[in-house]
Amino acid sequence: MSGTADGASNGRALLVDYGGVLTPGVVEGWRAFEAAHDMPERTISRMLWAAYEPDAGEENPIVRLERGDLEIAEFERQLAAQLAEAGHDVEAEGLVRRLFSALRPEPGVGVWELVADVRDAGVPTVLVSNTWGTDAYPLDELEALFDALVFSGRVGMRKPDREIFEHAVGLVEAELAGSVLIDDAPANVEAARSYGLTGVLHTGDVAATRRAVTDALDL
Repeated sequence: MSGTADGASNGRALLVDYGGVLTPGVVEGWRAFEAAHDMPERTISRMLWAAYEPDAGEENPIVRLERGDLEIAEFERQLAAQLAEAGHDVEAEGLVRRLFSALRPEPGVGVWELVADVRDAGVPTVLVSNTWGTDAYPLDELEALFDALVFSGRVGMRKPDREIFEHAVGLVEAELAGSVLIDDAPANVEAARSYGLTGVLHTGDVAATRRAVTDALDL
């Protein structure tokens, strides 16, 4: 990956989430999974987003998974057991892959294009993703687009904690203040703002995200 952290960046960087930002929305994929298993809508999202609540706790299985402290196979067994308690029998093996099967990246379009434009303007770009394994990531395309890749399970840190944002901007010699995060999780965006970044909540409207990012970076 070629670096762009030079004088043009002015200490700024663009941090970008993966699922729901560089891919279709995660919730839409979960709805498809719910429909396929006759689950009420939001069954999955209520379980999974709970890990982003302030009271989630360090022993929450998703928190542990995203920090790399829990193997995917064990997490799948725990999640399947939780679903079974709610009356939904699903096979544990391959559960994570099935939950995220709709997250197919579209390199070159949408937010991918925005990231490329920001990088061309001299602002370094960093992928910051809470990972449930990295097998599904198109690493070649991501390495061509970003100056650095931060996967939570590899670095032992996760969003929305401050340390992962500090780690990400440090990789490209930038600062939290003046940098921008694009994320589809409100908890991550709110946390980023509290640390001094500009948080942009991506809702699928690429034009709105582009305006917010270019305004924040004064491009």
